[in-house]
Amino acid sequence: MVVRGLQNGRQFGFPTINVRLNADCHWDEVGVFAAKVTLRGQSYNGMMYVGTRPTLNLTEKTIEINLFDFDGDCYDEQVDVCVGQKIRGEQKFASIDDLIFQLKKDKNEILQLLYK
Repeated sequence: MVVRGLQNGRQFGFPTINVRLNADCHWDEVGVFAAKVTLRGQSYNGMMYVGTRPTLNLTEKTIEINLFDFDGDCYDEQVDVCVGQKIRGEQKFASIDDLIFQLKKDKNEILQLLYK
């Protein structure tokens, strides 16, 4: 289920959908992953982050996905997520600029994996 988040990703140039897992789903690994999301019957490639957002000094674990070719709202909608290769673990960056720089690198790495 897509839920409302803090909308930090949007401010950083990487808008995300925040996903709340169904009760029967569990995901313990943290980091950045390639992902494929099905929303409204359409498939989107994306970059999924699972973790506590330490650069922002937050502690609640979230699942956020930046969909590469989607622009819109989908709050309270059901999505299916297929998790792909892990790109890196969770990191705390010295600044938001450092985080944004890394997100750009992560996205490029995922795009290279998807379109090999």
